[in-house]
Amino acid sequence: MKKVLLVTNIPNPYRLALFNELNSQMKEAGYDLKIIFGSAGYKRRQFQLDLSEATFHYAMLDSHKIQLGHREKTMVTYKGLGKQLKKEGKCIIIVSGFSLATMKIWLRSIFVPTKYLIWSGSVEFPGWYDSATRRFFRRLFVKRAAAFIAYGTLAKDYFKKLGAPAERIFIALNTVDTEFYAKRTERLRAAQPLPGKKHLVYVGYLEPRKNVENLVEIIKKLSEKRSDFILDIVGAGSREEMLKEMSKTLGLADWIRFHGFRQKEELPAFFAQSTCFLFQTDFDIWGLVLNEAMAAGLPCISSLNAGATCDLVMDGKNGFVADYDNHEEVIGKIEVLLNDTALARKMGDEAAKFIREQANLKVSAGGFVKALQPLTRQVVPQ
Repeated sequence: MKKVLLVTNIPNPYRLALFNELNSQMKEAGYDLKIIFGSAGYKRRQFQLDLSEATFHYAMLDSHKIQLGHREKTMVTYKGLGKQLKKEGKCIIIVSGFSLATMKIWLRSIFVPTKYLIWSGSVEFPGWYDSATRRFFRRLFVKRAAAFIAYGTLAKDYFKKLGAPAERIFIALNTVDTEFYAKRTERLRAAQPLPGKKHLVYVGYLEPRKNVENLVEIIKKLSEKRSDFILDIVGAGSREEMLKEMSKTLGLADWIRFHGFRQKEELPAFFAQSTCFLFQTDFDIWGLVLNEAMAAGLPCISSLNAGATCDLVMDGKNGFVADYDNHEEVIGKIEVLLNDTALARKMGDEAAKFIREQANLKVSAGGFVKALQPLTRQVVPQ
C-alpha cells in the first residue's frame, strides 16, 4: 500500500468523521493514511473531543502556538515535522492550507524529492488576510505542489490565480458529519412540541470578523414590525459581553437570547425548534455551520461573504443568499419564511436533500482519493 500523510493543525470534532471516512476510502483504493497533527489544540477552543473514535493512525507533534494579533489568528509551529517525515519514509503528503507546515514541506522538496498536495479553502477576498508577501510565498508553494484539493468553487478559483493548473485542482467539498445533524435534529423535531414563538438561530463565534452586531441591528428593525419571533445566538467570543449590552440597550430582551458556547451534541436542539438559520459574517473562507444547519433541514439566509454560500445555497430554492449590510433585504427574506411555514419547510427539505446527496462525507473524501489517482495510477473504486 502507498503511504499518505495528511498534515494539519489540530484534531477537532468536525474533522474526525471526515478523516474516518477518508481512511476507509483510502484503504479501499490502496493507500495507507496517517494524520500528523501539529498540536493537540488551542487554548481558545472549547469543544470536547474523544480521539478514541478515530479509526485512522495519527501522530501528535508538540508544537508551540504563536498568537498573531488577535485570538482568531494562532500559528502552529509544527515542531518536529521534519523528523516525523524522515521517520515515515517514502510517502505522499497532503498538507492543510498555506501554513508553516506547508513552508517546511516546500523547503524539504527543494532538497529531498517530495510529492505534496495542498488542501485549502483559502479564497480571494480583498481586505482579508491578503498581502503581496503572502501571495508571493503562496505562489512558490503552489509551483512545486503535485496537485491541489479545494474546499469548493471559490477556493479552486484562488488556486488558479496562484498559478495552479486547472487540471490538477480537485474539489473535496468541505463538510462535516451531516448525517449526525440530520438524524438527531429530525428526531428532536418530531418529539418536541412547537415553541410558542418562531425561532431564528445564529451559531458561530462572537468575534469582530463575524460582525454579529450587524445581525442585532437587523433584529432591532424587525422587532419594530412584529413580536412573534426570538433569535437564539449560540456561541462565545470576545464580543459576547458587548453584544449582550447592545441587545439590552436596544430593548431586545424579548427578542434575543444568548446561549453561550455549546458542544456539537447540543446544536440539534436549537436547529429542531428553529424556522431558519441566519448566517451573518463579514468573512468566512467556508463556514461549516452552514452545512450543519442545512443538513438539519433549515432554510438558511446565508451571507455573500461566506465561501460555502457559493457551493451550497441555491437562492430561492434551498435558502437565500443575502447581503447583510442591506438590512431591508435580509428583513424581507426573514419575513417570507416567518409568514409562510409551508415554504420554510419546503426549502428546509430541499436544503437537507442537497447536503445529503451532494455535500456528504463520502463525496468529500472521494475528492481526496481522486486527487491522488493521477499521482499513483491507482484506480478509484466506483
